[in-house]
Order: sequence, then C-alpha cells, then structure tokens
Amino acid sequence: MVECQIRPYLLVVKLHIKMENSNKIVPPHLNAEVYRTDTTGTSTMFYLDYLRIHEDGSTLIGCSELTGRYWNGAADVFKSVNEAGQRQKSEKRAINLQSGTSDGCFVNSSKKILLCEDSGAVSIWCTSDEDQHNAWHQWTEEVSAAEHDNAALAVDCLSPDAEYVTVGADGHGKVWDIERMICIRNYSAAHSKPIYGVSVRPNSNTDFATCSMDQYVSLWDQNVDKPVLDLYQNNCGVRCLQWIDVNKIIFGDEAGILSIVDVRSLETTLNITEFPAAIHKIAIHPECNKVAVCCDNKTVTVCDISEDTKVKTTYQKSQAHNNFVRGVAWDVKDDKILHSLGWDGEIKSHTVMC
Repeated sequence: MVECQIRPYLLVVKLHIKMENSNKIVPPHLNAEVYRTDTTGTSTMFYLDYLRIHEDGSTLIGCSELTGRYWNGAADVFKSVNEAGQRQKSEKRAINLQSGTSDGCFVNSSKKILLCEDSGAVSIWCTSDEDQHNAWHQWTEEVSAAEHDNAALAVDCLSPDAEYVTVGADGHGKVWDIERMICIRNYSAAHSKPIYGVSVRPNSNTDFATCSMDQYVSLWDQNVDKPVLDLYQNNCGVRCLQWIDVNKIIFGDEAGILSIVDVRSLETTLNITEFPAAIHKIAIHPECNKVAVCCDNKTVTVCDISEDTKVKTTYQKSQAHNNFVRGVAWDVKDDKILHSLGWDGEIKSHTVMC
C-alpha cells in the first residue's frame, strides 16, 4: 500500500524535472558541428541547364546541383558537342561555382566565357593555355560583379567582346562593359517580376527585347532609360523569346503557346502553335525559318515557319530525354543537326531536314 502511494509521487517528480530541463537551452552535440562543416561526400548529380556552341565548334555546358546540400553550379568547355556528350558526366568540372548557373555565353573567343550565377553575380572566366581542351588546362576567374539582387537568368551580346546585357529574377536589366566589368546602364525594375529572356535585335548593338513573368514583352534601347515600347501584354508569364529577323519576335509562355509579334504592327500578334507544357527555351535556325522548342517535358520539337507566319511541325521526339529538356542549339557546321540537353545529364543530337 505504501509502494502504491510512492510511485505516483515519483512520477510527478520526474515530470517536474523534465519540464525544467525543457526550458533550458541545450547546446548541439559536437557531431552536428562536424556535419555542418563537412564538405566531403556532398556532391550529387549536376543537372544540365544550357549549352552554347562557338563558331569554331567549342561547346559550353552549364549545370547546377539542384539536390545537394549547397546547390552549387559548374561549367565545362569542350572541343565539340560530341566530346561534350562523351565526357560531360565526369566528376571533374572545368569551372566550379558557389551557386547555380542559368545561362552563359562565349565572349568572342572560345577561351573566354561569361557566366550568369544564381547569386546575382556576372563573372568572366578565361584560360591562357594555347590548347584549352587539354587535360591540364585551367580556367581562372578574371573578374566578377554581383549587382543583380537575385539570380542572373539570361545574357545576350550587344557588341562582341565589349558590351553584354543580362537580366535577372530581380526584374532588373543591366548592360555591361566587360572590358572594365562595370554596369553602364541599369534598368532598375525593368519588369515587375523575374525576367527570363533577353534577345538582341539582329544587326543592332543597342536594341534588345525582354520577356518576363509579369506578362510583358518589351523593347529597349540602351541609350534610353525606359522601355522604347511594350510590344505585347500576354495573358500569362513569358518564359523565352528570340528575334526571327529585324522586325519579328517569337516567344513562348507558361501556357505552352508559341507566338509571333511584329514590331511594325503590334495589333497582328499571332498565337501560332500550342504545346502541352510551359515553353522553356527556343532556338532559331540561322539559315532557314525553323525554330527548335523545348518545354517542361521530355520532348524536342522543331517547327517550320513560313513567310505568312504559318507553322508546320517538321520534327518531334517525345522521349528525347529521360527528364526535362532544358536547352537546344543548332550545330554550327551541319545545319541539319540540332543538339539538346536535359536534367537527365545527357546530350543528344537530332537530324532535322531543312
């Protein structure tokens, strides 16, 4: 009987002790600190995001680590697309970044590249080796400027080796003098939401167009602070755009609709075809009126655009990759070859008849 009376008392005492301990700040175990500072064994698969092909055939591949602990990024430069397809899975990367990268381009020479980083930085990398494709070549960061307030998402060239324009998730557009690596024109709040695409007008070193999730496609002149013209207000966010010629722009949106706007006649904007997923990237063939399209799916599509802006699908591969296709680019030596890459880590080539 005594024992039965003591046990409830002990139980109350134990609960009281636990409540007191729960109010104390307990320092983390030392193992937590070791885990936090450990950088070994943290690398996971790099997801390929874009490819750019130089006129000499050199190929720039940009990728981001989307599933690891740090979400780092990297870039590789290969002698050709074929070499990139064979070697890009190597764990060793030519350039390692502290954040992901959404876009990049060659700066005139294939020995110099510009990278847009998710940290908001725009960086220039170069190699001094005569043969930048040998096993021992080193890429070094020449200069970097972090002036975007969010991820830098896209870049295009205004004047080779001199002026480039970048756009970002902060809604800003910036024109860079890369010789001095300074922003010579800042379009603050160019759009009210992230800007996913920028394209420089053919035969111009001042005019460019942008598209944003705020639904606008806008035309800019780097000599003017404000947009020259809002070309079109879409009914949903616009993800990508490119000039077909000096007057026409083709763009793709979140609804999967591909449209054309003519700067000479804005009221004649046409929705030319529709896809089952949001359009991610487009690539215009430089020699004929073909546009390659990749969406938020595994399909690669090529459409033929006639002079009267009618569209005919000339190539489509529904299972081109085992994950989302993220980039497409036309071959610089064979105009019938289209290259694509995706989050499956693969680079594929497609034969498309002109």
